[in-house]
Amino acid sequence: MAKSRTSNKRSVKTPRETKRKKRILKVLLFLLFTIIIIAGSYLLLKHPTFDIKSFKLEGTDRYTIDEVTKQLGLITNKNIFIQALKCNKKNLSSLPYIKKINLKFNLPNEIKIEVVERKSKYFAYDKEKHVYYKLDEEGNILEETTIDKKSEDELLIHGITFDNEVILGTKINDIDMSKILVFLKIDDEFLKSKINRKITKVNFENSLTTLTLNDKLNVIFPNSDNLSYKMALLGEILKSIGEDSGGVLDLTQTNPTYSSF
Repeated sequence: MAKSRTSNKRSVKTPRETKRKKRILKVLLFLLFTIIIIAGSYLLLKHPTFDIKSFKLEGTDRYTIDEVTKQLGLITNKNIFIQALKCNKKNLSSLPYIKKINLKFNLPNEIKIEVVERKSKYFAYDKEKHVYYKLDEEGNILEETTIDKKSEDELLIHGITFDNEVILGTKINDIDMSKILVFLKIDDEFLKSKINRKITKVNFENSLTTLTLNDKLNVIFPNSDNLSYKMALLGEILKSIGEDSGGVLDLTQTNPTYSSF
């Protein structure tokens, strides 16, 4: 009698079925990931836990939290992420001392505002209105002021042309800024020369750059050419006329002239 044999056949997956299952798995994982992202985003944007309760301001004592947040359009009891995205940094031009800000999250409900302030470098005189303006190194007009508020670190400059209506936070015109750039080249050579005097005033009138040294000696430069030679010449002349002398020294001439007061 023949023995019956049971054959255990294993189903063999074809390459097509394997690829199909992999595609299904990828789709399911993608759907799961999408659901997680949507659910997480909904919680972050809608849950009251992330509504702003307070602001923290760093880097300035000049402006209050209320002034800064008002210009940025930030308000409390609104979602922290949406508020950060919607804030308008361009409005900060009405707060001229603010150069830039960084917003950081103190989760879940506080925004820290880090301020980088502009610094006043020039004390510019408006001879039409007889007032002074503080300028930063980039020529931004920071505030209207009076001469008694000038610090030793601020350089007094004459010869800047201001509009009839000065808007704080805007820059001086390009022509006047080019004058300051010329002065910066002169100042760089002056520092290299190690002349034992201090520049206390600069005048840009009459298309010339006139430096006042120690509030006593006016030195007239024609332009920014051959500055190293002119500074060496200035150093020699100062030795001959005396370190503490006053008057006018004209370097625009082929042979410099000096007139004492």
